[in-house]
Amino acid sequence: MSSPNGYFEAWINQSAYRPTQQDRELMVQLSEITRQVLPGSQVRWAGSQAKGTAIQGSDLDVCVESAMPVTEAQRRDLRAALQRALGRPAVVLSHAVRLPAAGSARKVDIAFANAAFGSRPLPAMDPFRDRRARQAAVRALKLWASGRGLPHLPGWVAEALVVHLDAGAGDLPPLDLFRRVIGWLAERATPGAIEGVLRPAAFPRWNEAWSPQLPGRLTAFQNHARALLRRSPAPETWQSAEDVGRWLSG
Repeated sequence: MSSPNGYFEAWINQSAYRPTQQDRELMVQLSEITRQVLPGSQVRWAGSQAKGTAIQGSDLDVCVESAMPVTEAQRRDLRAALQRALGRPAVVLSHAVRLPAAGSARKVDIAFANAAFGSRPLPAMDPFRDRRARQAAVRALKLWASGRGLPHLPGWVAEALVVHLDAGAGDLPPLDLFRRVIGWLAERATPGAIEGVLRPAAFPRWNEAWSPQLPGRLTAFQNHARALLRRSPAPETWQSAEDVGRWLSG
């Protein structure tokens, strides 16, 4: 008989991101366009796709690796080349070139591993490399928060919370780690504690306008976290992976 952790992981894995044919074709296009602007460069998956924390429908993150630092002029050239080739608008941000969502096409952020602008390195992959429990717990947080009228939960926020609550705890099973995060949100988190976790993890930097928003957002998440911990069917009574979905979505 499967354990609650087995049911939990099975249900969460059903919603894990897997590249679609459209995604693969887009990566081929991005690689070809980028090499025209930056000869010898390579394009690879980055962000939640590389960390294993993406769910179906997640925004796409890619990284450009190049021998020479990418200049701001080259970023503008890449934006223009993307717009011409893909027929989609592109925007130069402080740390990336973005393809905003358009119709059925998802948002794509193109970051640069070697850049002549800014000094902050790309977010580290190591906290999630071969860490199945962390990956599953982040995906579960995203699924729990989606479609419930909660404030938007950015992926990097879910990742920072999971890493913080897993620090020094060893390799907890996925369900146990997820419940630890939910329990912390429900009973012990404060706006100051949340900011202390998120500020160092914000990329490219913490936006000071976020600080006054934290109390109200935390209250919304606390109420839902407390409801989740009280909700039936409780994990100890699960009989199938479908019970996990009913528990999370209630």
